[in-house]
Amino acid sequence: MRRSRPRPRPEWLAIGIIAGLTAWRLAWLRWSDLELYVDEAQYWLWGQELAAGAWSKPPMVGWLIRAANEAAGSDAAWVARLPWPLVHGAAALAVMALARRLAGPATGALAGVIYATLPLVSAGSILISTDSPQMLALALFLLAWARAPGLGGAALAGAALSAGLWSKYAMLFPLPGLALAGWIDRHWRRPPAEMLVAAGTALVLFAPNILWNASHDFATLRHTAQNADWQGALHLGHAARFFVEQFAVAGPLTFMALLAGLMRRWPPGLRGLAAIAAAPLVIVVLQAVQSEANANWAAGAYVPGAILMAAWLSPRPRLAVAAVAVNGALALGLPVIGTWAQDWERNGRPVLARYVGNRAAADAVIAAAHGAPLIVASDRAMLAALTWRAKGLALRVRAVPGPRGPVPSHYDLIYPLRTEAGPALWVGAVGSAPPCAQDRRLMTPGPGDLGSRPFETARLEGPCLTPLRR
Repeated sequence: MRRSRPRPRPEWLAIGIIAGLTAWRLAWLRWSDLELYVDEAQYWLWGQELAAGAWSKPPMVGWLIRAANEAAGSDAAWVARLPWPLVHGAAALAVMALARRLAGPATGALAGVIYATLPLVSAGSILISTDSPQMLALALFLLAWARAPGLGGAALAGAALSAGLWSKYAMLFPLPGLALAGWIDRHWRRPPAEMLVAAGTALVLFAPNILWNASHDFATLRHTAQNADWQGALHLGHAARFFVEQFAVAGPLTFMALLAGLMRRWPPGLRGLAAIAAAPLVIVVLQAVQSEANANWAAGAYVPGAILMAAWLSPRPRLAVAAVAVNGALALGLPVIGTWAQDWERNGRPVLARYVGNRAAADAVIAAAHGAPLIVASDRAMLAALTWRAKGLALRVRAVPGPRGPVPSHYDLIYPLRTEAGPALWVGAVGSAPPCAQDRRLMTPGPGDLGSRPFETARLEGPCLTPLRR
């Protein structure tokens, strides 16, 4: 009688899939045509500064870009994207470990694969987003909270919570769910002393960002409040749009599995996890009702959510295979699409318009400086491209007020024109140069969002710079 081969353990199969997908994403990055768009170039700048804060978000994303720059010895756009497949690969393993403890090895393996193939994760593995480090930190926080007992485990959870806050303040969104989980599910309860240790550790490690904000007029908090933009009116259509967008963020079948999982009565462990997953979704839906919400603002829901998806899909193997296959096809295809960024057009315009043309537009401005030591601009996208491309040159880039006054941005906060001497090259919207400007020239239109916008350059001598100083 022929002996049957032993079936591979599901965890090893899942680890192989996660490792293979991570390697696939990394391999295609080297051939990607995606340039740094305005937010990504700003994150790159944060990595050059290594400050304890930044205007719009905490600076963890910039620190990881700087680590990649130093490791590769390059500031190329593809190098800035290197950390993110690794970050999400690590997060998938942490999700798998947490799911294994809560629901067993088979569900744990499926949860890791589901997380790794989520459309949100696939996009975040080739584009630069503050969601990516936040999701890894949240996975580690929940893993430490559920698996690491005692004061040491609480300190580890606090350190992970701090890392998430250094990535994005939305790390706070799952915490109301964790509080509810501790009330309804003994698996998520910690003694008061351990909760204090976790909170104290997070506060101490995050204190430098709080101090940075205090010394910069709480710029990040004010920007976050401006983004919330509560208007005192109900916008049910905005909430409905956000809800529909989640089918694209999480994948159609997997998001339906999450909804089904949130409505099911689970045994202890998963019961509390459902509360943690629901909290970011509820918070962002309420935000959308008050104003509006971007599709990715509830990204934290999909770390615990991937486990609920797996727990609901595990008894339904055919549906589980279909769900992973749909998301997996996108996960394999997205890295390849990045190599077509320069050539993929629709109606004569690049489909990925904000990811192309930025380098050429900035290089054209730098060439037009003709040896001037200073370039001044008011447009945030142009300032972002210029600071990225001007690294290593004897050239300073400074922010100046536009036609409607200073534009709130990281550049206006940290790099306003102060005492720098001219002559300077001014670049801005056509017709908005200072009256004293000389040698005005229209820029030649180029590809992409930035390159296609009407800009002009002009020379500013010393006295002409005075009204623009802060």
